[in-house]
Amino acid sequence: MYLSHIIIKNFRLFENLSLKLNQGLNILIGENDSGKTALIDAIRYTLGTNSNDRAYIIENDFYENTNELLIQLKFIEVDEHAHRFVEYLSHEEYEDEEGNKKSRSVLYVQLSAQKTDMERRGYPYIKTEVRSGIEGNGLAIEAEVRDFLATTYLKPLRDAQAELSSGRASRLSQILSSSKDIRDGMEEILSIVADANEELLSDDAALKKSTENIQAQYLHQLIFESDKSKLGAFIDIAGVKKDGLAVLPDHEKKRHLRSILEGLSLALTNDRRAHGLGYHNLLFMGAELLLLEQEADNESPLLLIEEPEAHLHPQLQMKLLQFINAKSKTDKNPNGVQCFLTTHSPNISSKADPSEIIMLTNGGAWSLRADETELSKGDYKYLRKFLDATKANVFFAKGVIFVEGDGENILLPEIAKLLGLPLENYGVSIVKYDNSGSWKRFVKLFLRVGCDENSDAWHPSKVCVLRDLDLWPDCAEEKEDDSNPYGFKKRSNGNLRYWRNNWANEQERKDEHISGLNRQNVCIEISDDWTLEYCLAKYGLFDECYEAINGSLDGKEDITGTDDEKATYILSKVSKTDFAYDLAEILQRQLDKKIKDAIAVLGEDERGNDNACREAVRQARAEFSIELKAKLPPYIVSAIEYVTQKSEAEPVGEQDDVEST
Repeated sequence: MYLSHIIIKNFRLFENLSLKLNQGLNILIGENDSGKTALIDAIRYTLGTNSNDRAYIIENDFYENTNELLIQLKFIEVDEHAHRFVEYLSHEEYEDEEGNKKSRSVLYVQLSAQKTDMERRGYPYIKTEVRSGIEGNGLAIEAEVRDFLATTYLKPLRDAQAELSSGRASRLSQILSSSKDIRDGMEEILSIVADANEELLSDDAALKKSTENIQAQYLHQLIFESDKSKLGAFIDIAGVKKDGLAVLPDHEKKRHLRSILEGLSLALTNDRRAHGLGYHNLLFMGAELLLLEQEADNESPLLLIEEPEAHLHPQLQMKLLQFINAKSKTDKNPNGVQCFLTTHSPNISSKADPSEIIMLTNGGAWSLRADETELSKGDYKYLRKFLDATKANVFFAKGVIFVEGDGENILLPEIAKLLGLPLENYGVSIVKYDNSGSWKRFVKLFLRVGCDENSDAWHPSKVCVLRDLDLWPDCAEEKEDDSNPYGFKKRSNGNLRYWRNNWANEQERKDEHISGLNRQNVCIEISDDWTLEYCLAKYGLFDECYEAINGSLDGKEDITGTDDEKATYILSKVSKTDFAYDLAEILQRQLDKKIKDAIAVLGEDERGNDNACREAVRQARAEFSIELKAKLPPYIVSAIEYVTQKSEAEPVGEQDDVEST
């Protein structure tokens, strides 16, 4: 039995959400205020939790100005537990993986809430009910069934050490009480405690003398004579007496056992020294998973964890995910746990199966299940193997630029900043893909099956892929004579397809690179010519590229010829990583000089006026941005503008360059 589908209407930031869920692990990721906690709360508000906290629908839970909300949960594979709620079941037809029509029993649990005009104890009264049925018009769900369905909820910023400490109805006592070993050993435990009581209260024991002193010198001095024969001071452990243990009924024995367990705490080491929050969190989560396993016959194994990475080293985060995955429900482990966890950790996301991830943003949710993206089984296998913490940034970004080289990886953020579009302000990540084919797999994560004509269903992240055209001009051919002075490529039968003159037109080559994936919110930008470095030199930044290679402009006038020939010279000399860093520094120096010159021309009074200086800096930045844009390859400008368009990010405040210049 597991939660397979959730529908949410008018709850917090969700106006209308319909989401299919995995039977095992569901990893909810997204930026702050993307809806991760709201989705977790929708589940726990509907089903309740098996801890002491209670949650109520309040006015702020309603979407915008609506007066009604609805949360519907659908459970399938319920046959094993159907006897618990047979009167609440619905029946439906479905298709199996082979397309065969079948029928099955399912359980719908629907929470509906409605604002009223009434108040209770000074607070607005909100009418809520939890009912069964596909339309929420079935029987009201009784407490016994809700107790079975109740979730285990581990909240963020949890105090794991406190949860594992002693106390009434402590979490540890619940875990121990459900243990078969503890239940089977109840008689032995009570007998040991009874023996301890006998020792503690023997005539010469310190506790016995202390209690007699309290009774004679204090209590009996304060009460009536008639009460002295009935009242006294007694100390024992959980009220267990040796002489009465044999005749105690089972329910009394269980009560005594519970009070004993509530006095216990769980620690990481015998010496009780202080330990960090991380290991306490691991101990607590391990204990909770044990409890779910022990209670599998008595409650639905549904686990909700917010921010499991709290206080954990990155390697421990990945180890935790591995452990949870091993305990999760799968076809091979049908009695496992269904788990929902929220995370901001790229480390956890990088080690997850991409099909387990649900990306949330702006009141929408996009599952990366195999039947909802355009990824094939082989694609999922590849991504499981090659995702790392850096590439896992794609799951958290509002926009992504995939690049194939270090040059783009280094230069693009700097160029975007100089254009007045710093990528971090728009939630854009740059991810370097490893080979010419891997970008297709990353792109397919964002392409929704059968949704080309339905823009409302597209994944909202702007995704741009930068690819080199990789067509070589004739001037790149190395020849024995001096006809191509900058040529460095030898023409051979094995590389004829890379020469520009062997193609009827460049669009054919671009179409080949695009591979039919330039759709929905995916944009594939092909370089205007050979490579990034070649394009930078050809379209307007030859001087800057020359300086980045040679350290100065000395000898620049000796490089003559067409734009293609001069760009070929640059590409033949490029050491890509160093070139990118040096070029970025040169462009920044140009901006710094422009800002300094703009301040220098101000009058003396204006230079002492912060507002005047800031306006001069703003104007200098704007002018430099226009000048740089005119020199850049068009495909670079298009890529940056694409991933930063229609962003909700507020324009960044002008950087204060007055002091730095």
